[in-house]
Amino acid sequence: MIYEIPVAKGTEVLVGMWACNVNKSLWGEDSLEWKPERWLSDLPDALKQASVPGVYSNIMTFLGGRRACIGFKFSEMEMKIVLSVLLSTFTFQPTTASIVWNMGPVNYPTVGKDNNTPRLPLKVGVYQAP
Repeated sequence: MIYEIPVAKGTEVLVGMWACNVNKSLWGEDSLEWKPERWLSDLPDALKQASVPGVYSNIMTFLGGRRACIGFKFSEMEMKIVLSVLLSTFTFQPTTASIVWNMGPVNYPTVGKDNNTPRLPLKVGVYQAP
């Protein structure tokens, strides 16, 4: 068993945040699927026992500990405001396009595997209250 790895002073370490956020052994076999309802019920036991050090919702998107993003609460609030305005004004439906998510400094969608141009086609309509 390996319990520690010596790291020389000054060594740069890359943290695989995305890998932690979609780890099947923690989140289950459907870890790559968009399922917001995950957070409406109890989290998997494996995830609870893993003690992921993230500052938000058992994910490492904003890192954790002393290196945690100081603006994560502002980012969270900003996303909620934008979504509340968009969702109360418009309707959104997926298209038949084949969407592929690409890794980069920011993950981005493209149409098809051979395209590098960021695109996420959606059918957008004006919301009409019932």
